[in-house]
Amino acid sequence: MGRKIDASNIAKPFREDVKAQIAELQKAGIEAPLLVGLLANNDPAARQYAEWTGKACTADGIRYELRILDDPIDVEAALNEANNDPKVHGIIVYYPIFGQVESFSGTSQDDYLRDSVSYKRDVEGLCH
Repeated sequence: MGRKIDASNIAKPFREDVKAQIAELQKAGIEAPLLVGLLANNDPAARQYAEWTGKACTADGIRYELRILDDPIDVEAALNEANNDPKVHGIIVYYPIFGQVESFSGTSQDDYLRDSVSYKRDVEGLCH
């Protein structure tokens, strides 16, 4: 029989280390890292995930900015802007945006967007 593992106990020392490192940055006059979330859908699960992400970032001292886009067609431009903004350290895109709508590359438009997140800012490790 399996046993239940509390992930918060496993994460605790890592989160404490992150908090300590951010505190050191701030003592040196450096802003905490900024995570940008892009939300362009009305999916309640995606919205809940975005809210949880914000709470976790706040608890750990990471700055979090949720950018809500009214039109999914604007996601690519917002993604490119965040990729090229030196103040942004991480990006997370809340899916689904287009679902299985095909893109010019033959894969889904969501796959295209996922692969458009810079590897330097992809906090989920999903790009490419």
